[in-house]
Order: sequence, then C-alpha cells, then structure tokens
Amino acid sequence: MDFIIFGFMDNFILIIGMYFSYLNVEYYLNKYLNYTDKLVIACVSAGIGNTFSDAVGFAVTANFSWAALTIIGCLLGMTIIPLINRWREIWNN
Repeated sequence: MDFIIFGFMDNFILIIGMYFSYLNVEYYLNKYLNYTDKLVIACVSAGIGNTFSDAVGFAVTANFSWAALTIIGCLLGMTIIPLINRWREIWNN
C-alpha cells in the first residue's frame, strides 16, 4: 500500500506542477517574448513540473540541501531545450 500511495503522490505532484507551470510559461513566453512554440512550452513546463515534484520529495524528508542541489541539477538539465530548438531550426532551413 505504501508504494501505491508514493506512486500516486509522486505523479499527482508532477502533474499539478506541470499543469500550472504550463499555464504560466505559456502566458509569460507569449506576453513578453511573443513566443508560442507549443513543443518548447510543453518541454519547459514538464521540466518545471519535474523540478517541483523532485523538490517536494526531498523537502518532505527535510533534506533541504539535497532539494536545493536537485533543483539546480533539474534546471541545468533544462538548458538542453533551447539547444534542441535551435538545432531543429537549423535542420529545417
């Protein structure tokens, strides 16, 4: 039963984080950068949702230093998104 609860909470937090970050990322990218590429918005939102889920997981264990390091690692991993998008633009031209 513990693993069912863990699996539910892990995905619940991930989906909630992704959903709300999608709404905000879409709004701010469109408003300030006039950027509407749905694939990039979805990738950034998924990354933010995953970062939020991982941070909550470590925060629940009261291991805040690991939570901070995990957040940094997740955000660094997201730097691939603009690179992939740029490569995609180059290949399509």
